[in-house]
Amino acid sequence: MRSKTSAGNPCTSDEIDLVSAAGRHILDLATLGLAPLLALGHYRYREARPALPPQRHQRLLGLAFPARGEVAFTVDGEPHPVRPGQVLRIPPGHAYQTGEVQPRGELWWLILHYDSDAEDALGQAIAGLCAQPGPLIGAAPLRAASSLARAAELAGREPRRLAEALLHHHLSALVLELALTPPATTPPAGHPDVARALTWLEEHLGDPVQAADLTAISGMSTSRFYEAFTAETGTSPKDYLLRRKTEYARAWLLRDPATPVTKIAHALGFSSSQHFATVFRRYQGAAPSQLRSQ
Repeated sequence: MRSKTSAGNPCTSDEIDLVSAAGRHILDLATLGLAPLLALGHYRYREARPALPPQRHQRLLGLAFPARGEVAFTVDGEPHPVRPGQVLRIPPGHAYQTGEVQPRGELWWLILHYDSDAEDALGQAIAGLCAQPGPLIGAAPLRAASSLARAAELAGREPRRLAEALLHHHLSALVLELALTPPATTPPAGHPDVARALTWLEEHLGDPVQAADLTAISGMSTSRFYEAFTAETGTSPKDYLLRRKTEYARAWLLRDPATPVTKIAHALGFSSSQHFATVFRRYQGAAPSQLRSQ
């Protein structure tokens, strides 16, 4: 889901970036003879990476499946935050990019070729997903991430012909199931106690909030809150809190260049500016001082 482009206008291209790197692996499905399945990608980043540049495809359908942590996409200028348990559809002709960074976390993506005249079931499923009305974010099929991981493990296995047939089966079944799932008109209701804690957090992001405060606001035991929170957001309370704190700090740093980094760090509950800088780099991809100098 990345093309070579300059900043600003989206690059329109059906060329797929197949370059793997540290924490990021892409499987070229087309060379295995699995078209219209073209590429399967996966990243697991311990630190944020530079943002995905704006791009648009003419004959490709992209499907993004977060496995850990929320990923903020922008599609046609509108924000589309997608979290584990959901899938983001990016049909041909839609311009998309990530937010400020590619966030710390884990994401799977699948690139498919769109043919409006396809007569086979898989091709028709892809065409249906491209034309599907309604929201671009929907519920992912059950165990979607494990199916994608299993497919990736099969690449290169012997006997090769059998392994590739099973790989094709896993990915095709996922696409077919997704095409058969009617788009949701309203998002499913979340856990009310987790929702209360998240609402409280957004109202107190500028305070020295700790993960234990979220548990207290929820009224749940620590173990039950952790389980419910992880199911709701796809990550732990601590990871979510640090991500939101650094997002808040990023906006503060850019909005008010005169405020010392140490003051921001202490206001948000960090023990030192050094600790704050380490955490900030992990989630925002640059040190606070580097962000201000860009």
